[in-house]
Order: sequence, then C-alpha cells, then structure tokens
Amino acid sequence: MKNRRIGIGIAACLAIAALPAAAQTWQPNAAMLALYEKAKSEKEVVIWAPAAVEVGWVPEQFAKRFPGIEVKPTADLQAATKIIAEARAGRHSVDAWSFTIGGMIEVQKRDMMLPIDWAQYGVAKENIFFNGQAAATHNFLYVSVYAKNALKPTDLPHTWDDLLQPQWKGKLTAQAFLLPRLMGFLALEWGEERTAKWGRALIDDQKMLITSTPAESLLKSGERVLAVGESVSLAYQYAADGVDSGYQIMDLVPAGQFAVAALKDAPHPNAALLLAAWLASDEAKNFYEQIVHQPDIRPGSTSKFAHEITAAKAKPVLEDIANMDQRADYYKTFSALVRGQN
Repeated sequence: MKNRRIGIGIAACLAIAALPAAAQTWQPNAAMLALYEKAKSEKEVVIWAPAAVEVGWVPEQFAKRFPGIEVKPTADLQAATKIIAEARAGRHSVDAWSFTIGGMIEVQKRDMMLPIDWAQYGVAKENIFFNGQAAATHNFLYVSVYAKNALKPTDLPHTWDDLLQPQWKGKLTAQAFLLPRLMGFLALEWGEERTAKWGRALIDDQKMLITSTPAESLLKSGERVLAVGESVSLAYQYAADGVDSGYQIMDLVPAGQFAVAALKDAPHPNAALLLAAWLASDEAKNFYEQIVHQPDIRPGSTSKFAHEITAAKAKPVLEDIANMDQRADYYKTFSALVRGQN
C-alpha cells in the first residue's frame, strides 16, 4: 500500500504535464466562473466517493483551479446508506457525491440529488443521467491483467472466449468480487446461458483460481500469469508496487459508469455545484485518466484508452440507465455461480 500511494503521488505530480493539449488549455466558462464567485464565501466542500484513490487527488487540483475552497474528501463504499440515514435524522454533512450510477439509485429514488443544468457548464446531453441529477465522470474498464515476465504480447488472448483454449488451463485467476460483475456485462451481449457456460468452463475446466483479493501476489510469484476481469487501474497499481504487469484489451470492453451529483440539502450548495460541474469537465476527466487510470470512454471521448479500444477493434459495453438493472440481476446470478452456489 505504501508503494501504491507513492506511485499515485508521482502520477499526480506529473498529471498536468501528461495531459493532452486540449485538456491543458481548458478553462472554466462564464457560468462556472460566476458560480465560483458565489462559492468562495462557503470556503469548503465535502465530497464522498467509494475509494480514496478516486478522490484523493481532487483537493490539490481543485484548489489550483478554484483557490480558496477546500475540498474535504471521504472514501466510503456504504455512502448511499449513510446519506439516506443522515437525511432521516435531519443531518446533512455531504455536498457532492461520486459513485457508480447503479450505486446512486437508492439515493436518487428518494429525490435527494439536485437537478442541475449541466449544459451551461459544458456537459454534453449524452453524459447526463437521472433527468439532470448526475453527470458522467469516468469508467471502470474490465480487461485482462498479465505478468509481463511470463507472457509475451504474441501469447496474449484477444477475446474472452480465447481464455477457454487449452494453454490457459491452470494459469488464470479472478476475483470473486469482480468476475461476476464482468460476466454481467458480457451477458448483455451474449445472453445469460452462454455467459454462464463460459464462467463454468473457466472455473471447472480451466481450473481458474478464484480469490477474495487482487491478483498482485499471484502474478508476482508466477503461480498464475493472467487475471481475468480486473481493471486497467489495477494493472497500473500492481506496476507501482513493483509487479511487472500489463493489461490486454479484449474483444468486449465492459465499462462501469461513474458519475457525480450534488445533494439537494448540501451545507455548501454553491461549492457543491461547482465541484460537481468541474468533476464532469474535460479537465477533471483527464485527471481521472492520468492519475487514477480510469478514463472516460463514452462517445466523443478523446482519451488514449478510447483510441486503444478503437485500434484493437474492440466493442465497449457501457453501463447506462437502460441496462444497469439487468446487469445487476445478472450479477446476482453469476455471483452465486462463482461462489459455487449455482
């Protein structure tokens, strides 16, 4: 973890220099600058997100763009439950919230997220969710992560079905947390029956090792050489920890969707709106890509990962409002399969 934090810190220092030219020249528009003038007197803004790595970079970069407003981040996977509980108790400590769109649904159902005119801050219509209550920020990309010292580029699989080839028997691993989520996305394209057959073949025939922890130590030791359905960001984290690892884009690229919202009863309403609008901007999206390695690959994206997907002739499978409930149902089914309960 120490090495991981160091790696992330170095990335943060280099982030601005690594940004594409378009991101380096980004400037807040008149509406955002007017909002900044209102937000200055609030002096701070509180944001919750699911993990420290996703929000830890925000205070420094936001302060550079909007001096005088301190961002106070908190990482909490149970944020939705706590936001609802606080509201029931008449307490409101959170201003802005970053999470997956599926994870936002219970808060959204209770009408606790602020409808925003995102367009005035430069956010495209196709990047807006829940009738204006949230906007897209970044994607969690599912790929295969491999040990570079054990596999050459010519050895790598190109499709998820390639993993059923005999040469991968006894060489694969996957996380019990991530594999059923990957399968949920694949089922959107393949259907439930084919996806279940694929998962059982990996576990039963290919003897894939299912773990409750990331594949880092297994790739380092050589016990397993390829992790199925991990993320681009994990490949970079393993490398920061000294494991020579890379990622392989497969024929389908499942992309979990993260978004940002401002809460209706935010104690710092103008700063909440300003932070949310900035996190949905091209500038912040590039920080997500450079620092967290979780890019935006939605239509119109100029990220290097989007270009890699195009070059690989792969198909993104984007999570959206229309398919998130179906994917969640698939997850429940495949979670039982992965844990040997189905």
